[in-house]
Amino acid sequence: MSSDFLGNVFILYFTVLSVIIILCLIRAIKGPRFTDRIVAINVIGTISTAAICLISVYIKEEFLTDVSLVYALLNFLAVVILSRVVAFEQSEKKNSKTKEDKK
Repeated sequence: MSSDFLGNVFILYFTVLSVIIILCLIRAIKGPRFTDRIVAINVIGTISTAAICLISVYIKEEFLTDVSLVYALLNFLAVVILSRVVAFEQSEKKNSKTKEDKK
């Protein structure tokens, strides 16, 4: 394969990824629920990880693969922590509502 063809493929790939990231960013801003926002941010992180891996292949630098793995782990941990915070807040609301109903 010629490098010119691969360059065009990478440009097309990054253009599509950019459009998807913009759409996910719009979803993250608009909502309507908090879970929609969490999923949109997680998708943005996943797409960014894929983009870093593709850049690693294109410029033939293997250390970027390690960077993308660390980024993927941080993305996963952030989503887990946000999910636990939301679940904790929901359970607190439910418990306070139950206590008010008992009175």
